[in-house]
Amino acid sequence: MLVDIKNKNYEIYSSGHRNIIGLYSDENIILSAEHGPYAGDELNKIERGEKYGWPIASYGEKYSREKSDLESNYKKNHKNNGFKEPIFSFVPAIGISEIIKLPNNFSKLWEDNFLLASLNAKYLYRIKFNEDYNKIIYYEPIYIGDRIRDLIYNSTSKKILLALELKGELGIITNSN
Repeated sequence: MLVDIKNKNYEIYSSGHRNIIGLYSDENIILSAEHGPYAGDELNKIERGEKYGWPIASYGEKYSREKSDLESNYKKNHKNNGFKEPIFSFVPAIGISEIIKLPNNFSKLWEDNFLLASLNAKYLYRIKFNEDYNKIIYYEPIYIGDRIRDLIYNSTSKKILLALELKGELGIITNSN
């Protein structure tokens, strides 16, 4: 939602999001990391006027609570049902959380890369998108061994800080070069 705080006018920018847990934006792009239902976490490129499908379309399944006879209530194709497809859907779900873009001076090997944190999987995912941000070129899972609640890049120290949930610890990733 866009809100003009002076005149109190508003505009619905996009709709159909389930639970945005991580958000990255700059002057060219808005990317969201969204919790889906069971096995359907999504990465979305948010664009003005687009509809993303929730609660009608999802690649996840309804939480059955051990009831294996429940059929999915979600349409499995966003586009065919009038919605914007996610860039990527994690099946099984990873417990998606924060997404950040790394500056190119962090590492020559990690240029134009993003980091995506996960809660359930306990991995950090290094991701490279295509230039239009509508496809993942590759992703590399990096095992951390703890639920990663939040990420931040400190440009002064050139360190990636991870808020680790299980023991309340802080993880630090540095480039040794």
